[in-house]
Amino acid sequence: MRGICCRRWWLRLLVAGLVIVGAFVSDIVPAVAAPLGPPTVLAGQTTQGFPSYFKISPNGRMLETGQTALMMNCSSGAMFALPTFVSHIRIGASGRTRTAGQIPPGTLSGGGIYTGTESMSAKLNRVRTEIAGVWRLRMSYTFTDGTSDQCDSGPVRFVDSR
Repeated sequence: MRGICCRRWWLRLLVAGLVIVGAFVSDIVPAVAAPLGPPTVLAGQTTQGFPSYFKISPNGRMLETGQTALMMNCSSGAMFALPTFVSHIRIGASGRTRTAGQIPPGTLSGGGIYTGTESMSAKLNRVRTEIAGVWRLRMSYTFTDGTSDQCDSGPVRFVDSR
């Protein structure tokens, strides 16, 4: 009699264990996830000598923010630095990220309008501790006197790390 009782106890324990494991596997009872860590912050410098900064989401799947300044060279001979940033860009499984787009027309403080295009492409290493890539900004300015100017940063490389 004692052997039958012990077998039933072990059988009940086994069934209870399988039910608990099955509940977690089928998401009836949510498993407690490990808390996410802080975002990864990477900093460095562009080939033009300006600081660059990137913030990667805690799960490593999103480039939350990227910032730098780019030296613009214009067809008129003018040169100036222009701050720029990107945000909320998906990072692929391979670590690649890219964005490109139009800068909508805006009004210059002394009159006239500007518009442009911007592109940034980069690759993060496997452990998300380094990002390297190229940033480019092109701007067109039209002034109130009818003149215009075309400005281009050219491809500007950057490498940022922890």
